[in-house]
Amino acid sequence: MSASFDEAFPLVDLRPADSYASAHFRGATHLPWPDLKERLSELPPRPAELQLVGDVACLEEACAFLNEKGYRVVQAWDETDYLTELQKSPGLGVSGMGSKRLWQPNSLLVWLVESSGLLASTSHSTSTQRLWDIGCGGGRDAVYMAQQGFEVTAIDQQDAVLSRARRFSDRQGVSVHWKGCSVNEADCLPNETVEVVVMMRYLNRDLFPRLRQAIRPGGFVVMQTFIEGVEAFGSPKNPNFILKRGELAKTFSDFTIIVDKIDTLKDGRPVSSFIAQKKI
Repeated sequence: MSASFDEAFPLVDLRPADSYASAHFRGATHLPWPDLKERLSELPPRPAELQLVGDVACLEEACAFLNEKGYRVVQAWDETDYLTELQKSPGLGVSGMGSKRLWQPNSLLVWLVESSGLLASTSHSTSTQRLWDIGCGGGRDAVYMAQQGFEVTAIDQQDAVLSRARRFSDRQGVSVHWKGCSVNEADCLPNETVEVVVMMRYLNRDLFPRLRQAIRPGGFVVMQTFIEGVEAFGSPKNPNFILKRGELAKTFSDFTIIVDKIDTLKDGRPVSSFIAQKKI
């Protein structure tokens, strides 16, 4: 072992549950191999630097898999060296199945829920608030908003992606209505009104009239997707999937615009971050 445990990097423990429960570093995350292949939603956003622990065979496979998915493994511990390191640092070792959460929802949703107080300002005091997550992908945002008490319908046309998202929500102990369909189909979007519509890294301008109609007075549209200038990074290049500067503010000009800024993803690509509230 050439390096010591570094608390600056997330530690993903690939060992079976009994080995993990016996002893692991405080702050470790248990994602056993090969289950990790189906649990990428539980990792931090790419690119991220990770430490791994497991037996030699699984470490080789896991490192190759994660590198292919855009992660960087900065330290790979075989179990023998890992347990030796634990013995050197008894104050950092713990037992049991406690596991640190690495996944995070989009920061716009966290701000909307925790910091702004705006959700309480909707004019409808129904017992259940509804949310659509269109192009939900791995399901982090849908699961997070379900944890906040929303009745979430999460839509994606990729069955394999939705299958993983369903298992993710089951592990997190929340209920989400996962719906596999193309938004171009007439009955894809539910026939209901909603408090929040979420679209992250997905753009379909044809939906905008329907979304404006579906959002209740006082409700929100929350979007973060690629903006012009992203073409220089190679993907996406299709203008159908790229916003123009100021486009969302113009499209939702009769809403109250709360956030309208350009952010940069960790890979350097620019995105438009946008929140607007339908006027009461």
